[in-house]
Amino acid sequence: MILVTGASGYVGGGALRALLRQGRPAIGMARHAPTDASSSPMMRIADYGDPESLSQAFEGISTLLLVSSDGDGRSMLRHHANAIDAAVSRGVTSIVFTSIVDVDADSPFYFAPVYRDAERRLRDSGTAWTILRCGLYSDLILNEWIRPALVSGSLALPVGDGHVAPVARDDVALAAAAVAASPALHAGKIHELTGPLPLSFARMAEMAGKAFGRRLKFVPYPVADYLQRSLATMQAPWPHAYSTLCRSIAEGRYEHATDTCEALTGRPAADFEACVRQAART
Repeated sequence: MILVTGASGYVGGGALRALLRQGRPAIGMARHAPTDASSSPMMRIADYGDPESLSQAFEGISTLLLVSSDGDGRSMLRHHANAIDAAVSRGVTSIVFTSIVDVDADSPFYFAPVYRDAERRLRDSGTAWTILRCGLYSDLILNEWIRPALVSGSLALPVGDGHVAPVARDDVALAAAAVAASPALHAGKIHELTGPLPLSFARMAEMAGKAFGRRLKFVPYPVADYLQRSLATMQAPWPHAYSTLCRSIAEGRYEHATDTCEALTGRPAADFEACVRQAART
């Protein structure tokens, strides 16, 4: 039996649906029961912060697709440790973990140490593991940066000349499902899941402006000013998370593109322009 955590979210939910479409024995895990249980896949209810609930949820599970936690970094460290410990204690034979491409020790990104710690715990767990290092989501760029910028016409970010290879969450979900369906083929491997093409923010702004029928221009922005602006509009830890993410992008840590999604799923990964056009139609 495969268990997918975060099954009420985008990546976890997409991976669970993909596994069920393939006829795989799979079940989801979420913190809360779905509001419409009749139209939702079966769920086990557990919380990353509650080790006992995790132990119960992982009973009878052979493969765990561990979709990363989110939020405060200290909480995430504890959540990942709880999940890995519970999986080991329950005899889960394979763990597939969604990490990020930016885990280097010298990375400025707020979440880099969190994911680096989880990867270390996996390697030391004694359980077969596969790590999926995800690039920057196209959906994040669209929803957190581009859509708000359409109002003013200026995409003002402290990313310098940095490029990214955006990846759609749908493609990550399908790739994660493919690995979880055949974990023995991927044991001990690290897969980088990115989009097919590195793009500058000026180019992405141009694509988005055309798709939405708005004038949108990328404007370089000082990181201190961006942090100050974010502190006035966001709750912790997001001002520091996003400002350090921008620094990481400026250092070129997200520009590497791979064809791994296509190799795992058998279909080309969506490019950013296609994602923008789809978003503009909805």
